[in-house]
Amino acid sequence: MRVVAIVLNLILISVVAFLFVTEGAPNNEEWLFVMLIIASPICNIIALLGSTDGSWLSLYLTRKALEEKKKIEALNDGDKS
Repeated sequence: MRVVAIVLNLILISVVAFLFVTEGAPNNEEWLFVMLIIASPICNIIALLGSTDGSWLSLYLTRKALEEKKKIEALNDGDKS
C-alpha cells in the first residue's frame, strides 16, 4: 500500500509539473493552491519513506541526530575542563 501511495504522489507531482510547463506559471490567485498541491505529496513521500525503522531516511536522520548529540556532549565536556 505504501508503494501505491508513493507512486500516486509521484504521478501528482508529475502532472503538476507538466501543467506548469505547458500552461505556464499560475497567476497571483492560484499560487497558494499550486504550492499546496506541490507541497502535500512531497511531505507525504517523506513521511512514507521515513515511517519504518529500517528505511534509509529514518536511519540517516537517526545518525544525524546522534552525531549532533555527540558534538553537544563534546562541547559540554570541553567547557567543564
